[in-house]
Amino acid sequence: MKVYFMRHGEASWNASSDADRPLTDNGIVRLQATLRANVERMQDVEHILHSPYLRAVQTARLAADVLAVKSLSEDARWTPDCDPHQALDMLESFSDRTILIVTHNPLVSQLVGGFCGTGVEPFDTGTLACVEADWPAMGLGTLRWKS
Repeated sequence: MKVYFMRHGEASWNASSDADRPLTDNGIVRLQATLRANVERMQDVEHILHSPYLRAVQTARLAADVLAVKSLSEDARWTPDCDPHQALDMLESFSDRTILIVTHNPLVSQLVGGFCGTGVEPFDTGTLACVEADWPAMGLGTLRWKS
């Protein structure tokens, strides 16, 4: 299986709650640049799974536009403080598809690091990574690239 992980773009602090923080203009521009720079090697993305937080929803929609992906879904198991083991377990249902997951820190850093057995993997806003594995379980993934 191949899974792409992306941390949402730079978000504003002007919001009534953490879940309602929108992307900044700079965040949008940087996300578009990152996605366009990687569009060739991400042509295999079939589905985008994302957190319900506004900045992740906006990031997922930008990715869908740039990558021409029509299939998106939202899942609350991808919010910042969710359990990395539970998030990884739910990937079993996508083991036969190539997906992009748009999520948050600290979850994405803990999950990718645990999946690949590298410890906590740093993810700045807008960071994108490709992980391959035979099965979604801690320590079984290989980090192929990060941008």
